[in-house]
Amino acid sequence: MERGVASGVGRFFLATLASGGVAMALLSCDPGESDDSLTDGIPDDVAGWIASDEVSVYDPESIFDYIDGHAEVYLAYGMKRCLARRYSGPDGEADIVLDLFELASPADAYGVFTHDLDGDTVGIGTASLMRYGWLSFWQGPYFVSIVAEGESERSTKAVLELGRATAVLLPTEGAVPAIVAALPAAGLDPRSVRFLRHPQILNTHVWVDEENLFQLGPESAAALGTYARQEGTGHLLLVEYPSVEIAESAATAFADRFLGGGAADGPAPVEDGGWYGMRRAGEGLAAVLAADSEIAVDALLVDALASLEGKAP
Repeated sequence: MERGVASGVGRFFLATLASGGVAMALLSCDPGESDDSLTDGIPDDVAGWIASDEVSVYDPESIFDYIDGHAEVYLAYGMKRCLARRYSGPDGEADIVLDLFELASPADAYGVFTHDLDGDTVGIGTASLMRYGWLSFWQGPYFVSIVAEGESERSTKAVLELGRATAVLLPTEGAVPAIVAALPAAGLDPRSVRFLRHPQILNTHVWVDEENLFQLGPESAAALGTYARQEGTGHLLLVEYPSVEIAESAATAFADRFLGGGAADGPAPVEDGGWYGMRRAGEGLAAVLAADSEIAVDALLVDALASLEGKAP
């Protein structure tokens, strides 16, 4: 993210999804004030920065007005609302913007957090990252972004202080989703791990197809990771479906598109796209995408299948 460019939550990555929408039911409501305890607890001032207005509340429809039409990431994780507040800085200091998103679940808040994992951990919330005057963290079903619109030593300290003051207002339940924990550890780049439920998020990180071949949706849970092993490199996608029937349907669609119609036939090369492979275990599916060798596909699938079969319900 370029210094001084961010203005409000999510602008660090929402431009990547400027085209295409997320099909979902939208609530209709104008931004306004909220009287709940969370909103009331958001600080009026922090480290010399003073709130320039009341907390604004945006729902899944009005959020497009706030972040210039690029809200697809949050909608893909079941966004319920966004609480936003701007703080004016002392003379010579840029504004700070606090944006707090309530998602469908703690897993979804974690998913938004994993969309961009650059930065340094700073011990705020369940997990946090700080870079270029921008703090992001997740806790409970909330994803929080705090941006200093002009980075300085003083504004960075204020961002961190506002982050800590916000974190104490949030519920603490939530853990890394089980499907993420099922990603085999050997060769995994931890900064590449993503949790997702929507094909548009998958295609942002690893392009698969215009169609939703994996039949991802709100009831599915998927983890994506990038691997570098002795056998080669590749991306591994693990998906847990709500039923065996959906898992079977997704496996068939993927096999028809990339494997010549039969997953049991083994990995297959895709022109200009590397090697692809897939295996299914009950309600779980493992797919290797864009690997650089057939051996890499086989090795990843062996470990992935063992993880899926051994994962606790």
